[in-house]
Amino acid sequence: MAYDGCQLFILNNKFEFFRWIAVVYFTVFHRIRFYGYKNIPATGPVIIAPNHISYYDPVIVGTGIMREMEIMAWGRLFSIPILKRIVRFFGGFPVEISKVDKSAYVNALKTLYNGKVLMVFPEGGRSIDGRIKTFKLGFVRIAFKTNARIVPVTIVGVYEAWPKHKKLPRPKKISVYYHKPITIGKHEFADIKAKHEFFEKITNKVVEAINSKLEVKKGK
Repeated sequence: MAYDGCQLFILNNKFEFFRWIAVVYFTVFHRIRFYGYKNIPATGPVIIAPNHISYYDPVIVGTGIMREMEIMAWGRLFSIPILKRIVRFFGGFPVEISKVDKSAYVNALKTLYNGKVLMVFPEGGRSIDGRIKTFKLGFVRIAFKTNARIVPVTIVGVYEAWPKHKKLPRPKKISVYYHKPITIGKHEFADIKAKHEFFEKITNKVVEAINSKLEVKKGK
């Protein structure tokens, strides 16, 4: 879809308007703090990879990002008309987490080949207890194919604010940490096993970065 200059101005200002509403809400209700947001590369394809605990997560993480971004969002959200419009407004497209979703894969590649930011939740669903679930390797495969850098993101305090078993959020403090980007680069592999092991190694680096702040939280 193409936009003329006036339409693009309106869209950009609408996005900024809603982003600042989110900033005010999370600041007042959750005393939110953002750390390391300068670690997000200013240009080029980037995958944002946060831990996933609540419905808050895409908005919380996206609020601290100043670049054009798209989000891989849970497919069921698009079955609810109001949520569908909101998610699409913020650059979301559906992904079916229970099976291989070729359409979502193509959308992800397109986003990154266009030099944008893509937010992906590698766990594929919300954590029940606040701990990181097993990360799927798909986001690393996409990063490798598109030469995108990966920025691990730790969301701290969301489990206390809005865990999966609670219907409504509570006024607990939330912090967001954007870690240094991980560059994959170009590699050649002897076989599929070597390639898979390499992807696992990168995934472990992402998990370690996210856990570094969760472990600090647990130690307090």
